This record gives sequence, C-alpha cells and structure tokens, in this order.
Amino acid sequence: MAQVTFFHYIHKSTVLHRMDGRLKLLGMVLLSLSVSLASELHHYLLLSGIVIAALIISRLPVLALMKDMRFFAWIIFIVLVADAFNIPGDPIPGCPIAGISIQGAVEGLRFAARLILILLVCTIMTGTTSLLTFRNVIEWYLRPIPLIPAARVATMINLTFVLIPLIFDSYTEMTHAQKSRCVQLRKNQIKRIGFIVFPLLSRTLQRTDEMVFAMEARCYAEVRTRPVFQTAPADWLMGAICLTVLLFVVLL
Repeated sequence: MAQVTFFHYIHKSTVLHRMDGRLKLLGMVLLSLSVSLASELHHYLLLSGIVIAALIISRLPVLALMKDMRFFAWIIFIVLVADAFNIPGDPIPGCPIAGISIQGAVEGLRFAARLILILLVCTIMTGTTSLLTFRNVIEWYLRPIPLIPAARVATMINLTFVLIPLIFDSYTEMTHAQKSRCVQLRKNQIKRIGFIVFPLLSRTLQRTDEMVFAMEARCYAEVRTRPVFQTAPADWLMGAICLTVLLFVVLL
C-alpha cells in the first residue's frame, strides 16, 4: 500500500536536501509569512513560481502530493462556500445561485491559495529535511532564549512531526480496509465516521505509548552532543531569495 507523501522525509541528493537546516527553516518561515501577507495576484504568481521551482529542484513526487491534498479539500471547500455567501458584495453576473458575491468568492480563493501554498512549503521542508536535523535546528534556535528548555521543546515538536505522517498513513490504511468490507455502503454517516475516528484515535495513542517506551528503553536524555552545521554559499543565496520575496510582498 502506498504511503501518504505529505510530511514524509524523502531521501534525495539535491541542493535542498543538502541545504543548511537553519537557513531552510528560516526560509520556510519567510515564505509562510509572504503567503500570509499576500493580497495581489502578482504576489500569488510569484510565490507559486517559487514553490513550483522548489518542488522541481527537490525532486519530490508532485503528483502524489497533489493527490494527498484531498485531506484538506473539505476545509478549502467549506471556507470557500462560507466566504462566498457571508461576505457582502456585488453578485456574480449570470450565477444561478443567489447570495454569492464576487468579493466573497475572491476572498475564498485567496484562502484556498494561501492554504495550498503554505502546505506545499511545509511539505518541501519536511520532505527534504530529516527528523534528526529538524530537531537539531529547532534546538539551535531555542538555545539562546532564556527559561526555555530547548532540547525538550525541540523533542516535543519533532515527535509531533513524527506522529502526523503516522496518522495520515493509518487513516489511508483504515479507509482502504473499510472499502474492502463495503463500509461505505452504510447510509448512516455518523456510524461511518465513528468507524474511522475511534480506531484512528486508539491506534494513535497506542503508537504514542510505543514511542515513549522506545525512548525510555534507549535511555533518552536531554543532554546530548551538539550537532555541527555547515553553510554553503548556495544556502545563503536561497535565504536571500526568501527574504527578497517577503520584502516584495510587504512593500509592493
């Protein structure tokens, strides 16, 4: 059974995979801020071009990523419909459905574009960065902040990114298993949802306990050898590109 590609690390030999994790995380934050602040069409075109270029450079499976976007399709659809009906404005000419405004539809499309771009940016980050490197980078950023246990917080965030792919994989596995048992033919939607939610929650808690026991068995401790990071000129160039994009969106 094929795994969900979202939030999975995929080992490749590319520039983004070899990039310094500190600048890569900083670039992800800058691009996410740029997407959140984008308001004009040329902003979205520029950000879409950068994300597409990053996907091509990282050699991630684009078709599989687009297929996995179905997990967020309902969120996008609900917000799109809610904005189209609730935001007042001019009606769409020739639209057979009354109550839909042009301003609401545009705002809904903006939300959909923002969500898709942010998801792709995070997917590029997690797909080109191993979990160990991701943890070390977060700890490096948190270490200078006083009164914050950097190692503990970094481990908690790292475990979160470990569980997210496992939840998606479990959901896909359960969905395929229930389809083979013709569960989708049941008319009661609440029972169909219950057949997914409760086993998924039980398996997630079970895997969480297994990870805790595995860490205890390996004598996990917060005092560890600090990693050594190496930065190449290409890393600084990519960081400068992300900063330039943010300034372009804010100033123009």
